[in-house]
Amino acid sequence: MHPVLAAFPRRPLRILRTGVPSVVGLGLLGVLMLAFVAGIAVWMGPGILHDWEIRQNPVEVPQARITNGKCRSKLVLVSCEADLAYAVDGRRYGRHVSFSFVDVHFGDYTANVVRSADKPELATLDIGLEAMWNRIATAVGGIALFLAIGIGLFRNAGRSASLKKIARSSDQLTPVTVTVTQMTKSWLGKNVSCAYAAAGAKPRKFAERMKKKENPFFLDGRTALAVVPGSSPTPILVDEALTRIDLNDAERHALLAARHGAMPPPAAWPQPQPR
Repeated sequence: MHPVLAAFPRRPLRILRTGVPSVVGLGLLGVLMLAFVAGIAVWMGPGILHDWEIRQNPVEVPQARITNGKCRSKLVLVSCEADLAYAVDGRRYGRHVSFSFVDVHFGDYTANVVRSADKPELATLDIGLEAMWNRIATAVGGIALFLAIGIGLFRNAGRSASLKKIARSSDQLTPVTVTVTQMTKSWLGKNVSCAYAAAGAKPRKFAERMKKKENPFFLDGRTALAVVPGSSPTPILVDEALTRIDLNDAERHALLAARHGAMPPPAAWPQPQPR
């Protein structure tokens, strides 16, 4: 057992402050991801359904006019739009079309107008029909990606809420050691990534936020002090100043004294990396 763990007070203690990610912040980010899901569905869904119907019985319209036609590429996502004007049996039609698909393309696209033989009011560009399965895969992939991120954020919000509740209600803190795997700076402070392996359990990864001038309470190398509140499966980091827990001055002095003999030079500590 590390000397600091042996010197840790056995009396009831409260956690005064945690670095657990904000439940509200995670929840809002989750809602934002769901908004992206809805946005992709509204943006790409109607066009795909529209062109799918044309695809069942397409007819080229050689006399059609294309105006304001353009395709823009951002990385591998190509977005095309155009205004179409054509006539069928003396009746004139006009339609604005837009669609997106994934492609690695250099140069210009050439396009022709295609309409539905059954419903002449439905028209699109042939490149939209040729990329139909690509468009479907792009929409499904985007929806699946943002949905998965949103679900993950909501799950993390639930874990954060549970951990904060336990931290507020429990006065039984068990000192443990964790491994600091990464420290990164952000405009809000520092993000500290850690790994914790309880006896007989698989290693658990967790992350906390710290203020810009805060640091974990390092014991040696990348090993830092943390506490497990009550029955929580996730520990909470202890800060270098020992202010996250309601320790008295004598207890802080005892922990610092216990660390003094085993602590390596500060140069061996992991340093935060700017983003």
